[in-house]
Amino acid sequence: MKRLYTLLLTLGLLLALSLTASGAGNGVRIFIDGTPLDAPASYISGSGTTMVPLRAVAEALGCTVAWDPVTATISISSPAPETSVPDGAPLVVLDPGHGGVYNGAEYSGVKEKDLNLAIAARTAELLEEEGVTVRMTRTSDQDVDLYARSGLANTLGADLFVSVHCNANVEHDDALGIYTCAYSEGTEGWQLAQTLHETMLEATGAADFGMEERPNLSVLRTAQVPAALVECGFMSTPSELALLVQPEYQAKLARGIADGILACLAQ
Repeated sequence: MKRLYTLLLTLGLLLALSLTASGAGNGVRIFIDGTPLDAPASYISGSGTTMVPLRAVAEALGCTVAWDPVTATISISSPAPETSVPDGAPLVVLDPGHGGVYNGAEYSGVKEKDLNLAIAARTAELLEEEGVTVRMTRTSDQDVDLYARSGLANTLGADLFVSVHCNANVEHDDALGIYTCAYSEGTEGWQLAQTLHETMLEATGAADFGMEERPNLSVLRTAQVPAALVECGFMSTPSELALLVQPEYQAKLARGIADGILACLAQ
């Protein structure tokens, strides 16, 4: 992102200088790497400020732009490094929730961010064994911006995006089970969430906490590819937390997530 900001700032300065010299009425001509950019909405305001559409410039620089109307936020994802994907191989982005200073839920000294990463990493291994190319939003305990998570999937043009979390309920310490969600019903994301729900229940034998629409979640709202979020169990319930910390149970959860993803890719 820092490189993008520098590019945009530099571009803005160059535009101002060019416009001052050209005196081309109220029209603005934009060149990127010597190639003219068709941006008809560009103009010079009455106060002399150059107005250039951000989306047009960002996309011309190879970036992906997403608009979140709920929070009035523009999310710009810098061009991703070239990803080597074998011909015909699917590409999936896995998102271990939280990370860095954001622990997520925490019970008995166990941090959600660590469970999420362990489960997602194991899922990635299972998928790669089946020939799926996997990219993760984080592979260590690091901060990742909410918009950068879905932004990676958008930039790469991933086939699917799955965000991995563990649940908590501050009012009921006996809540149990697998929960999945998507932006809204009737979408490819909803189909993904439904399939994941079924395969995770089958792989783990866990209780069923249901599934629902979650249009309020940034990672689902801003994803431009089929996206779902899974909650692997309740850390706030001692008996389920005892399972979640076990590598053997994490492997079952990963198997369930991988099976769901594979099933959707095969459709």
